[in-house]
Amino acid sequence: MSTNANGNKTMPLIIGGLCVVLAVLVWQVIPRSEGAYQAASIPTTLEAGTERDAVQEAIDQVNGPNPMAGILALKALAEAEPPNVDAVIELGRFSIQSGQFDKARERFAQAIDLAPERSEPLIQLGMLELDGGSPAEALIHFERALVVDSAAHNAWFFQAQCHERLGNPGLALASYKRFLPLSPDTVIEAAVQQRIDLLAQHSTNS
Repeated sequence: MSTNANGNKTMPLIIGGLCVVLAVLVWQVIPRSEGAYQAASIPTTLEAGTERDAVQEAIDQVNGPNPMAGILALKALAEAEPPNVDAVIELGRFSIQSGQFDKARERFAQAIDLAPERSEPLIQLGMLELDGGSPAEALIHFERALVVDSAAHNAWFFQAQCHERLGNPGLALASYKRFLPLSPDTVIEAAVQQRIDLLAQHSTNS
């Protein structure tokens, strides 16, 4: 009897630890040029291709020895008329890296207004809300991401995370199962399956 009691106490801790590790894995493989960027992946004009080249050049500068020059270049692109949506999204990413989370929210919200058909700023904004302790708000963004882009597969995973934090294990399991066959690699697939098994076991024991 005591063994079962200990098992019931430790199971949430095991599940919680795996949840954090798995979220980091999925977060790291969110694509920059798939799903949300699918519509923009093939330039239809020379100007469009040049704009994307300019964004990539600015990103390279940010990641190089002169990061401020890259940030200023991205800001110029983001404040152009019309604004470059890719530049706005990248500024949001770099705001997260520098800990400016409110600024990141502003950038992703701006990108959503400019390009409501793109899923990445919705997923990024959802992640900020989820990390900030607002899973209900985050869930709205992840659900909307799948509406505008059925290829935004990672949104299924993060929906599951939201449902777990909201105390909806059944909905969490359903979302994990939707994500499982769409996992980007075998490591994440195995981890998600383990997550499903742990949640199912915990549900059975409780």
